[in-house]
Amino acid sequence: MRILIADDEVVLLELMKENLQFDGFNIDTVNNKDEIINYLDSYSYQVLVLDRNFYGIDIMNDVIKYAKNKNPNMGILIISALCSVDDKVNGLLKGADDYLEKPFDNKELKARILALGRRFKSSEFIFEDTIINIETKQVIAKDKQIILSKNESALLFLLLSKRGYIFSKNEIIDSLYIHPENILPNSIDELISRIRKKINPKIIKTIKTRGFMID
Repeated sequence: MRILIADDEVVLLELMKENLQFDGFNIDTVNNKDEIINYLDSYSYQVLVLDRNFYGIDIMNDVIKYAKNKNPNMGILIISALCSVDDKVNGLLKGADDYLEKPFDNKELKARILALGRRFKSSEFIFEDTIINIETKQVIAKDKQIILSKNESALLFLLLSKRGYIFSKNEIIDSLYIHPENILPNSIDELISRIRKKINPKIIKTIKTRGFMID
């Protein structure tokens, strides 16, 4: 699950990132409003964890509206020291999906995120200028539909099926081909190269000596 955490408390931000990464989450962190917008424009998130006050300014309304317009299937968890009943009700009425009072226990934060992740399963993966629909297998890059071969599509969606997981060449070969014993490892390099030429070349990462991944 890919998560964006936005908080102006840098120390807390790093602690949340460290704890959640330890549990296997894919975490991006930001500490100003402009970065939030940039990351929401560039990547696809299942959950946004948002501190409503940034340097004394309540940004909750603007960010929730932008995030939900960008991706209605993204869960939004507000974390805040503003914890009266009215504060929580206001946050939920403005479009937040959950509200957690600061300070909080990391176990509760994880549980809230997992609950939102179950509720909001995005069918789209967005990376910069590329939009990939997981259900329809449609790929759009720079506003144009991209046609992939059978093996190119199979490899791309294999990597997307476990974002953040590093697939070795042997794992890819075993997954894609009926007779993997007849396939040379270099054929995977060629397949990756063709995909990169058709869509954003940065979307698939090469992890030296280990394999390939999409995060």
